[in-house]
Amino acid sequence: MTELRWPLIAGLALLGLVRPVLSITGVYDALGGFGHPWAPLLVTLLIAVVQVAVVVLARVRQPLLTLTFAGLGYGVAAILLNLALQPLLASAEAIPVPGYVAILVGNALQGAVLGLIALGLHRLRKPAQLS
Repeated sequence: MTELRWPLIAGLALLGLVRPVLSITGVYDALGGFGHPWAPLLVTLLIAVVQVAVVVLARVRQPLLTLTFAGLGYGVAAILLNLALQPLLASAEAIPVPGYVAILVGNALQGAVLGLIALGLHRLRKPAQLS
């Protein structure tokens, strides 16, 4: 775990907040019929591709753990964003306790899947190129 690049993990986790911020600011609604459900799905896919690409291009030694922790970090950030917005926005509803667990586990699993993809891409490279 000491080999993990925590600033990179934090950055990848925060990158995931682009999707809810676009929703909160009404960008998806402004796109009309294309906005829902396609735009959030495309943004999610784009974020996933960028996360995997960053981990592969940065030659991260532990892509599975890195992206799992990034997914978990995104879950924590999303929960904190929701809590911060509850007093300000009527649409920021309180999350029940099982919802918190589902957010954390679901995003960690998504990160793990992306980490497996990145690991597969790493294995296509020469092992000596990893740093």
